[in-house]
Amino acid sequence: MRSILIVGLGSIGRRHARVFRAAGIEEISGADLRQDRLDQARNEVGPAELTRDYKELLARKRFDAVLVTLPTAYHTPVIRDAVAAGTHVFVEKPVAHAPDGLAGIVAEAERKQLIAYTAYCYRFAPSAERMKAIVDSGRLGRVLSARLMISTYLPDWHPWEDYRGFYMARLDQGGGARLDESHGIDLLRWMFGDIASVSALVSKVSDLEIQADDLTTMTLRFRNGVVGEAHFDLLGRTPRVGAELIGSEGTLLWDRITGKIDVFDAATKQWAHEDFGPQSFVTCYDRQAAHFIDCVRNGGTPRTTLADGCKTLDVLVAALRSSNEGRVIKLPA
Repeated sequence: MRSILIVGLGSIGRRHARVFRAAGIEEISGADLRQDRLDQARNEVGPAELTRDYKELLARKRFDAVLVTLPTAYHTPVIRDAVAAGTHVFVEKPVAHAPDGLAGIVAEAERKQLIAYTAYCYRFAPSAERMKAIVDSGRLGRVLSARLMISTYLPDWHPWEDYRGFYMARLDQGGGARLDESHGIDLLRWMFGDIASVSALVSKVSDLEIQADDLTTMTLRFRNGVVGEAHFDLLGRTPRVGAELIGSEGTLLWDRITGKIDVFDAATKQWAHEDFGPQSFVTCYDRQAAHFIDCVRNGGTPRTTLADGCKTLDVLVAALRSSNEGRVIKLPA
C-alpha cells in the first residue's frame, strides 16, 4: 500500500493525511469542494494532487485506498464510488446518517474482497483496550450494567471557527450528538455484542444555535442480558468521556480523558488503579492507521468492518425512531 485518496479535507481529513504520511504512505491525494481546505492541505501535507472533483481523480488514477472524511450525510456516494473502483475504503464514523444503499455496498466490497473499515478509533486507545481485556478476563464476573458518557461543549470543539457553521450543528449534514458521539455505542457493542432493543430521547435542550440534537440518551438491552445506558451531549462545559461497568464480582470505572481505570474487587473490598496518562488517547490515530495499512497489505480482517459500522448505525437509527415514536424499538437479530 503506497497511495491513498482522502475525500474531505476538514480537520479530521488533514489529521489522517498527516498520520498516514507518518506511517509511510508515500502518495497522498485529496479532494474537497472548499478552496480554503485545499490550501490548508497543500500547506500542511504537501499532497501529490488536489482536486475539487474526487470522481475525476478516482477515474483517472489508481489508488490503494480511499479515505472518506466528509460530513456524515455525504459518505454513502463516496463509499459506493470507491468500492465500484475496486479500492479499499476507510470511512470515518458513523458510516452514514441513514442506512439507505449500504447493504449492497457492503456485499459488493465483500465480493471483491476489499478491506472496508469504519474508523471507530476509540477501540485503539490503550485504556479502552485494557477495559475490554478486563471484561473479557471475567475479573468483573458477569457484567450486569454498563453506563457510558460522552460530553463536550460544541463551541469549544473547533475554536478556530464559528460553531454555527460547523457540520456538527447541522442536521442536514449528519451532525448532532447522536451520530457523532456514536463511539460510545461502538465501544459497548465491542465489549458486549449485539443490541436487542433501544429506548431513546433525542433532543435539543440548550440555547446553542444549532439544528441538530445536543442531547441524546439511550437505554439499551444487549442480547447477552447486559443493560446499558448511553449519554451523549454537546453541552458539557468540560469534556468528559467515561464508563462505569457493574459486574457480579466487581466494578470498573474508565476515564478516557485522564487515561485511568479503577477496578473494585468485591472479594477483597479493594480498588486497583491503572493510569495510561492523558496523552495516551492520541496514539489511537497512529495505531488505527497502522492497523488499516496492515490489513490492506496482508489481507487481515479490520477491527471494525464496514458491516460492523452498519450495525452501530442501525442502533442510532433505532434511537431516533424510538424518540420520535415514544416506544422501545427492537433490532433485528
